[in-house]
Amino acid sequence: MRRFISILTMDLRNLFKNPVLVGYNTAFAALMILILGYLCGGDYADGKTAYQYYTISLMIYGMLNGAMTASNCFMERDIKRPNLRIIYSPARNFEIYVSKIVSSFLFNYTLHSLLLIVLCPLLNVSLGRNPVFFMLLMAPVEFAAAALGIFFCCVFHCEETTSTLLSLAISILCFLGGTFFSLDGMGEVLAFATKLSPVKWLNEAFFILSCDNSLRLFWPVFISGTILSALMTLGCGLFFRTEDYI
Repeated sequence: MRRFISILTMDLRNLFKNPVLVGYNTAFAALMILILGYLCGGDYADGKTAYQYYTISLMIYGMLNGAMTASNCFMERDIKRPNLRIIYSPARNFEIYVSKIVSSFLFNYTLHSLLLIVLCPLLNVSLGRNPVFFMLLMAPVEFAAAALGIFFCCVFHCEETTSTLLSLAISILCFLGGTFFSLDGMGEVLAFATKLSPVKWLNEAFFILSCDNSLRLFWPVFISGTILSALMTLGCGLFFRTEDYI
């Protein structure tokens, strides 16, 4: 356990020392929410609804992009030297990849939570009658995204390939899921296609929770995220090889 805590601490330190990752998950995300909320304010009867929509939908987009944060934590060039020290230490294999998953999860969850704490009162955005459920539902989504990023690194052995594939897949799923604008009113074909994207149901779960104070989709999403997290972590154990890691 002591070795695991040491590796986890080092990984967290490396992530929080990366200005690009910190800025992307805070300043850039906030700027996107403010810009899209302002530009699309006229599309809603109440201009504040635009900020409600984009705060939640882009937060989900950011949570899913946590997979790229995980791949950066795992195989980014600048951290190969400390990673090499880990490989030659007596740490067990599972301590290495689990540490990357947990540190990426903690990094993303912390920054996204702080962003919500700042933006919600500023933009008058509601997280529901009990915001604890909203924050709780974020956890399995963040963890599953981090585990997915590490799993792809274990399979493809390359950060660039992993980031490219994940970025493309997440962008397509988020587009179809209505992250940037709703596709429901753009014909039957697109309306049907959006239902095939899991992001559509993630959006539904968070919007129902925050706007309708309903837990109808809370447990399906929470359980699905937990199961996916476990499967991805097990998959890392199957594909992880130390020689690919360095």
